[in-house]
Amino acid sequence: MKFLFLFSLTCLLLTSSCIRTSTVVSVKKDGSGNIISRYYFSPQMLLMADQLAGIQAQGGDGPAANLGMISDMAKPDKEALEADASNFGEGVRYAKHEPGKDDEGWEGYSVVYEFDDVTKIHIDQNSVPGKAKEFVESSGEAIKADDGGKLTFALNDDKLTIFSTFATAGMGDMLDQEKLDQAKAMNMAPSQAMQMSAGMAQGMRIGFFVRAEEGIIETNATHVTGNLITLSDADIPKVMQDPDFGAFLDRSVENPEAVTPEEVKELFKEIEAMTVELAEEITVKLK
Repeated sequence: MKFLFLFSLTCLLLTSSCIRTSTVVSVKKDGSGNIISRYYFSPQMLLMADQLAGIQAQGGDGPAANLGMISDMAKPDKEALEADASNFGEGVRYAKHEPGKDDEGWEGYSVVYEFDDVTKIHIDQNSVPGKAKEFVESSGEAIKADDGGKLTFALNDDKLTIFSTFATAGMGDMLDQEKLDQAKAMNMAPSQAMQMSAGMAQGMRIGFFVRAEEGIIETNATHVTGNLITLSDADIPKVMQDPDFGAFLDRSVENPEAVTPEEVKELFKEIEAMTVELAEEITVKLK
């Protein structure tokens, strides 16, 4: 989630809200399955991106020109998506993709990747389209390898184990210390700065899920609907406006060393607009 949140914040710095995305890993009892990723961009974002693409065409540079890259992200070609398959692990292959709009008219696409061995799958901050990575880097943000939450898997007969660091790394995914320090330097509480940004983030959502394709017999996962397990799901603007989140931000900036993993996990329980699986090891007995 770190990369996607960083990408979203970069968009916010340049214009209005930009993206909603979800990633679903579907697993069969034999360890094979697929990954469905969906990326949708707001109409306002794409309109501005089309306008700014002209700046690029005329040789412009800087953040405004870079924003024109979002038009390419919303309509990727097959070759680009085939190259992105390696982001999800060894043996992952492109199957198909479909451009379209979501229920609220945001434009983008869904892409399906297939795999034969779930134990070779990993989901982390690099599991995003290559163009998104290029966009963030072109805007001056550094992307650190293995920095943030990740998912890996093990399978023993019919027992699937999901290893997640979303809860332990999750709050770090959402905090940009440099920008929070800038807010403090302007005599503005970080919570106030976050509240001001929330209005531009309307519609943004980021989610990660695992589906037991043939059903679940039992699991220790906390957030289960049918055969779908929610590992992380955040309604970004509502999270940004949550008073508990705001209070946590202010405490974190004042005394970052005092923030403990236990406090972060307790915070996740309080934020209504965010669902995070707190267990680091989730077991699923597959049908």
